[in-house]
Amino acid sequence: MFARRISLSLIFVSLWLSAACGGRESPEIDTRGSAEVVAMERLAEKGQEIFRDRDFGETGVACIDCHADFDEDRNPDGRIRPGHSILGAHARAHAWNGEFTGAALRHTGAGAAKCAWQFQERGAGIETALSEEEAAALIAFYEYISPDEQIPMLNWTAVTWPGDPDFEKETFEQALAPIEKLRGDQQRGERVYDMACASCHDHGIAPAKRILKRKVDRLPAVVRAGEDGMPFFSRNKLSDQDIADVKAFVARQ
Repeated sequence: MFARRISLSLIFVSLWLSAACGGRESPEIDTRGSAEVVAMERLAEKGQEIFRDRDFGETGVACIDCHADFDEDRNPDGRIRPGHSILGAHARAHAWNGEFTGAALRHTGAGAAKCAWQFQERGAGIETALSEEEAAALIAFYEYISPDEQIPMLNWTAVTWPGDPDFEKETFEQALAPIEKLRGDQQRGERVYDMACASCHDHGIAPAKRILKRKVDRLPAVVRAGEDGMPFFSRNKLSDQDIADVKAFVARQ
């Protein structure tokens, strides 16, 4: 059942009546307009189902595991997600650091097709990871839940990201070097781990801490660049010190 179904209907109908009737109290209802409202509601409902469905792909991961569908700054829930909130995603000029712009944003659900292929193992590539209807449904969902005020531009820096063909190994190693020089705080690392890592690594979606401990030396690289189904964390999500602290915590498990 679609959360906020009643409010969704009321919002769409209210907006349509206001635009069509100029605020008159007893408007003459256009049945074609009403049908369009219902269609938009159903499309947004489908988008929410996709966004929350952990069976949408092959990995048991849903969009909501990496992206909030609310304002994290105003309503923090104690989690650090690798992806940014999808509020306003329908109105952005580009996604994935400029990889998708213009019409490609609509065709890929604001870049969600790459996530579906990379992290949910859907399709044979980005082009087939989402159907046209699925991409449109996600865009409709983003638009419905987004506020009316102007959408702020994302300000973030990634060391690298999955599938980037232009990133050089030497550049990546230079970006990781400062982390290796930091002294990690085990107690703080446990808190960061609980907020950023536990939702996957402690619930059967990703390797458990005892497995991570065997590969702890690679932890900074995997967190910064991602690996297989593991998404990357940009610097405004996890700082170098955050990563050093998590590494210290995992190493002592």
